[in-house]
Amino acid sequence: MNIAIIIAGGKGKRMRKRVNKLFLLLNKDPIIFHTIKKFQDSKNINKIILVVNPEDRKKFESIVKKNKFEKIKKIVDGGPERQDSVYNGIKAIEKANNDDIIVIHNGSNPFVNDELINNSINAARKFGAAVAGFPAKDTIKVVEDGFVRQTIERSLIWQAQTPQAMKYFLAKKAFEIAYREKFYGTDDVSLVEKIGGQVKAVYCDRSNIKITEQYDLAYANKLVNASRIGIGLDSHKFADKKKPLIIGGVKISDKNGFDANSDGDVVLHALFNALSTAIGMKSLGFYADKMLKEGVTDSKKYLEFILGKVKEKNLKIQNVAIMLEGKKPKIDEHIDKIKNSLSKLLKLKEENIGIAATSGEELTEFGKGKGMYCVVVVTLK
Repeated sequence: MNIAIIIAGGKGKRMRKRVNKLFLLLNKDPIIFHTIKKFQDSKNINKIILVVNPEDRKKFESIVKKNKFEKIKKIVDGGPERQDSVYNGIKAIEKANNDDIIVIHNGSNPFVNDELINNSINAARKFGAAVAGFPAKDTIKVVEDGFVRQTIERSLIWQAQTPQAMKYFLAKKAFEIAYREKFYGTDDVSLVEKIGGQVKAVYCDRSNIKITEQYDLAYANKLVNASRIGIGLDSHKFADKKKPLIIGGVKISDKNGFDANSDGDVVLHALFNALSTAIGMKSLGFYADKMLKEGVTDSKKYLEFILGKVKEKNLKIQNVAIMLEGKKPKIDEHIDKIKNSLSKLLKLKEENIGIAATSGEELTEFGKGKGMYCVVVVTLK
């Protein structure tokens, strides 16, 4: 079992606002909404414990109820310091096994993604504890009384973030010893380090920021509203043998299908490539070859794979534009069915999917009726 402890027990004084910073809006929803939703949607998180500032308990309860965050099993009060809040969360866990994984995360880090959550869990399961972070970009110096005393080797320095994960028995032991010795660490895994435990560093993207000051919130809103664009191409000639013709996940006819090892769906193949390029991955062939060896020929399965990668990046499809070239079949009479199919596959409104076609006027092999060519452009947010 994997249990997330989301820490929302502070007041966010550095934000210089009259309300708790976690209630400030990030793209129309409170910051804390975005953070909780990442763990609510994660298949690898079984339960969530939310640790809150007692003064704001009713507001947190309202957000949980309104958004049906069913994985939240308990809302507990935070303590004077962050370490106290985390410990309150650990003590609130019931019936945990020693090897269950505790994933501790700041409520003010809303850009955590599923990939990072999974990597942190896997590292903690293997090594005992894990911390998300990234290598420092700048030279780090130790300054005392206004003078540089030492320059630290930059290649050894990482900036720690959350999530920070550890096995339940290790978390309990580390915190109990820390309190017994009156030790307060600057982060959670430092308590594990203090008792000689091994902590695995897990790389995270620099967008996994902690929103602390007004500048951070402004930057976070820019990240949320930033768009990515992907372009994908695909083409196939028609097969001589009998084979269903599939376009956009729709069976157009029982014969004259595409000459391909898979069903040859040019729309889904081009769409795969558009999504893949938008998130910095490779072309369909690189991934489909392995699936073909396993007997997977349905292009919808290929699309499911890349949609999973898009989700891991915390991105959503905004628009899809599709352009087809071919003398046959006449696409216009099939557009509504194709849009409906794509709408279901992508979980996207039909109005955000555009499809146009040209006959090619016999200027190309596609225009002469020997196959079809497809170009897809997607925007992600």
